[in-house]
Amino acid sequence: MKFVRLFEPIIINRLFIQNRMVMPAMGLHYTKDYSFPERMQHFYRRRAHGGVGLMILGPVAFDDRGAAPAMPGIFDDRALEAFRIFLDELHRDTQTKIAIQLFHMGRNAPSPLYTGKPALAPSALKSRLTGLVPQAMTEEDIREVQAGFARGAKRAKDAGFDMVEIIACTGYLVSQFLSPLTNLRTDAYGGPIENRMRFGLEVIRAVRAAVGPDFPIGIRVAGNDFMEGGHTNAESALFCREAERAGIDAINVTGGWHESTTPQLTSHVPPAAYVYLARGIKEQVGVPVFASNRLGDPVVAEQVLRSGAADMVGWARPLLADPDLPRKVRDGQAALAIRCISCNQGCFDGIFTGQGVTCLVNPTVGREGELKIVPARMPKKIYVAGGGPAGMEFAWVAALRGHDVTLFEKEAQLGGQVDLAAAPPGKAEFLNVARSLEARMRAAGVKVRRKSPLTAAKVKRGKPDLVAVATGSRPITVGVPGADKPHVVDAWEVLRGNVAHIGRRIVVIGGNAVGCETADFLVSADCPKPENAAFLLVHGAEDPQRLRELLCRSLRQVTVVEMVERMAANVGPSTRWVLMKDLQMKGVALRAGTKLVAITDTDVVVETAAGRESIPADTVVMAVGARSVNDLARRIEQDGTPVVTLGDAASPRNMIDAIREGFEAALTV
Repeated sequence: MKFVRLFEPIIINRLFIQNRMVMPAMGLHYTKDYSFPERMQHFYRRRAHGGVGLMILGPVAFDDRGAAPAMPGIFDDRALEAFRIFLDELHRDTQTKIAIQLFHMGRNAPSPLYTGKPALAPSALKSRLTGLVPQAMTEEDIREVQAGFARGAKRAKDAGFDMVEIIACTGYLVSQFLSPLTNLRTDAYGGPIENRMRFGLEVIRAVRAAVGPDFPIGIRVAGNDFMEGGHTNAESALFCREAERAGIDAINVTGGWHESTTPQLTSHVPPAAYVYLARGIKEQVGVPVFASNRLGDPVVAEQVLRSGAADMVGWARPLLADPDLPRKVRDGQAALAIRCISCNQGCFDGIFTGQGVTCLVNPTVGREGELKIVPARMPKKIYVAGGGPAGMEFAWVAALRGHDVTLFEKEAQLGGQVDLAAAPPGKAEFLNVARSLEARMRAAGVKVRRKSPLTAAKVKRGKPDLVAVATGSRPITVGVPGADKPHVVDAWEVLRGNVAHIGRRIVVIGGNAVGCETADFLVSADCPKPENAAFLLVHGAEDPQRLRELLCRSLRQVTVVEMVERMAANVGPSTRWVLMKDLQMKGVALRAGTKLVAITDTDVVVETAAGRESIPADTVVMAVGARSVNDLARRIEQDGTPVVTLGDAASPRNMIDAIREGFEAALTV
């Protein structure tokens, strides 16, 4: 496809933007004191130089009662100098336009922990995120917060920002006023939708008065709260129509609240699934509308723009994965792009754990100022054993630095365990990890030997200066009676499609990520594919309730047995709930705190706090972990060749750590 619409300019108010790609604001957790530190500046600088049209910096706090110290603040004029210097540089060196998102969390603000004052909200309803009860806002509070938005906007303009954006989504303050779930007021700000809109519209008018008629103002809205009884797409469109009349120049549409149980950002969400939310709003307004969520594939983004459903597309996580994505697409190098796989392992899990945002496929995220690929002082001949993520990452970076790199892979295809990660429902995009790494290796000049395992003899003959051993891991077995029976199979073989006959009663041993995702894989095999269900629905072949039953009910009875008390304990918090919801909807029995004792021809014998019991099983699937495969490293080291051991070959770990290790090791050779 020829990318045309992505690279058409657009004007918002009087602001000229070079293309239709926008990087929405995203929490980074790169500060702890409301400052704008070098780490954050390096992050944004890198993306501006990648060619994105509009970059929205934030969220940014305009007071300490509606925010937290993990974000920059623009409380007073003293905060402007760092922003001003940074913006002057980017305006000088790039064509990217820079907006700022003014942020107020309302009842979800953890302000009592930092200020000793309760959070402010339309009504005194406990936050599901903090567990704290906010203070219902008085009219004086309302006026002060609105003035705070206005002061923040004026400071942003004075600092040199090109645009301001007001947050009115995700269950934060403005959307709390909009929603009947969180707005129980009986005054002029509560009750019918006309009253619930009042606070947000007054914020817009206050900001417009502060910045003047020619300065662009945007607003980020939830296209649908995805909360039962909450704000719908029709109500959101109504608010946006009034927001345009109040002075808004652009509308940035995202999905629902953080509290919603509708997945919005994981790989389970189909690409462009929520573009209809932007379309529903665009039908009601005349200003540019941005679409967001799962639009990282440039082909999909181009199609969305061509459809007319939106005027710009939001690339947040796609620009974490590859800051140069706009430039690569423009220059015909889309095949070399590092594709976001919507795993959430580094970005959202990094926020939940307080470590700051990182990225599975891009180890430089959050470390842009310290991790640089520079030419090697003394090029070496390097062999790499293993074509999994760690080995491939090491190979392409080392080759890019000027080393002579040959990668040996015993299988016909590259990727290692990537195919296992991609097999469960909604995980197919993990295959892009291997595809992207293979393309980058090819471009960097790595020589690849498939069906050719590296041996000590090959090392002795080739005389490399260094061998990187990334030979991965293999499943472990458990020594219980019956574990060697013919109906006992390994989860890896199941996920790879190597087990042709699987019974209707299945017990999965091991409730870690692999075990739970294998259960999801098994219980989904006989269910209709979503696209088939959509076809049947559109043509009236089945009613919606029957289709839901078909999608969620398998002929198989699957039980997952796990010794510890928490299922999928090694799955990140931003995706674990989606996996658990999927398993529960499909009727998988989750047996935590249950120990495997024995396997018979017809049953699995387990032990719980209540005693022993038997679970009928036609097939038993083992998912109890893996052990390193690193014999080669020991043999090569004995012969005197320098060795670096990477990924699972060092010890079993997750993909984000394996790729990071490969990258970092390649910078040191």
